[in-house]
This record gives sequence, C-alpha cells and structure tokens, in this order.
Amino acid sequence: MNLRDGYLEEDLFPKLFTDFEERPYGILFFNTENRDSYDSNHAVIYRERIDDLKAILDDIRYFYTSKGLRPIIYQSMLDDGWFEEISSELTLAGFKNWTELQEYMLPTGENRIVPNPELEIVKIEKWDDELKTVFLEAEEPWEIEVARTSLDNPRSWMFAARKDGKTIGLLYGHVSDTACRGDYLLVSKKHRRIGAGRALFHAYVEWCRQSGIDNAYLWPDGETPKRIYEEGGYELVEIRKAGRAVFEAADQSGG
Repeated sequence: MNLRDGYLEEDLFPKLFTDFEERPYGILFFNTENRDSYDSNHAVIYRERIDDLKAILDDIRYFYTSKGLRPIIYQSMLDDGWFEEISSELTLAGFKNWTELQEYMLPTGENRIVPNPELEIVKIEKWDDELKTVFLEAEEPWEIEVARTSLDNPRSWMFAARKDGKTIGLLYGHVSDTACRGDYLLVSKKHRRIGAGRALFHAYVEWCRQSGIDNAYLWPDGETPKRIYEEGGYELVEIRKAGRAVFEAADQSGG
C-alpha cells in the first residue's frame, strides 16, 4: 500500500459522517449537534495552499465561533511536522498547539489471534439504537452520532461482539477508492479483559482477506490496541508528526 493514500484518508474520512465546507486552503468539518466530537469539528489545512496564514487562521476562527463551536485545526498528514514550524504564528493567533506522534500499521504477517469462543462476532449492516449502549458504557457518547451516520454510507463497515446476546464491543471503519481504514475499536468498560477487542479484530482481518482487501491500514490509539493489531498480523511501518491546534483566546465571540 502507498502510505500517501493513508495520509490522504486521514484528512478526508470525516466527510463520511459530518458536514463540511471546502476552502482554497483546506476543509472545515462541523456538526453543531455533536460538539464534543473532535473528528466532527475541525479544520484541515494544507501547507502548500497557504498564502496568508494569519488571514486563514482568522477565517477559521470566525467560521467556528460564529457557529458556537471551538476552533480546532489539524495539520494535513501529508505535512509531517509542519505545525512545529508555525507554532509561534499559531500561538500569536490564540491557538494552543502541539504535536502528536501518530503510528501507522500495515498488514505484513499472519493473523495469530485465537478468538474467545464464548463471544459471537457479527457484521452489522444497519444501525440499531441498541448499539448506543456500547458507547455509553465505554464513556464515549460523542461517537454515537459518528458511528450511526457513518454506517449510512455504503463504504462503511462495522463488526459487533456479543456475549449472551448483548452487544459489548464494536469495530468500525470504511473503504475508499485507495485505502481501507479502521476507524475505531471500543469495548464496554463492563466487559473488558475477556477478549472482545481481539475477537473483533480477528473477524475484521479475516473479512479483509476473504474480500480481497489488501490496502488496509490502522493507527493504534494506545498500547492495548497496538498489541491486538500486532497479533492480528499488522506491523508498525511509519510514525508521523501530527500537528494539532485549539483556540484558547479569552474572546471567542466570533466578532
């Protein structure tokens, strides 16, 4: 897989589940009904499209504050480490900014996961409000709208782990023309440490193999999912410097 396809997918995947407006310098994602979701509410800007950074930051600030949203900016994943170079400009404009190391994993080996036979894994084709319980018990309610809206898109996929007929975990993502992205893995806090995450990932890896999908990638959100992905045959192949900026100036009136 060409990792550039993965970087582009990182920038564009929120189009599946949130509103957006295109700008010459990037994309403004927003959802006033789901304010706590960072994936649903942020701007992506591209280094090569910037002509007047101050004016662009002002435009982003006004766009979000006028909607009652906090301005958040993500550096395009194509522009590795760029926000480190413009940190002073971001700070001057009222944005707290930092860099996160983002790991990319690709399938390179065999799926060694042996799933817990007490768990049933099913592929979800249509949203059911019963799934909300997983997000609530995982204490991530802002992901409910993201997952529900994503599942309406035919490019999306979702697997559910069930124990005694109750859904206790979910793994979902999507397939674009160039890449398959694992968007999120979560398990109810009441049902962790019984192998739900491992069983979900086993099912996903086998589905990719059977479907002929080989342009898949993941970025692990913590050491536990990373270990699961490694056991499923994925390997860390790249680390990128992802820039983030959040508006913190006292006056957020949008004037």
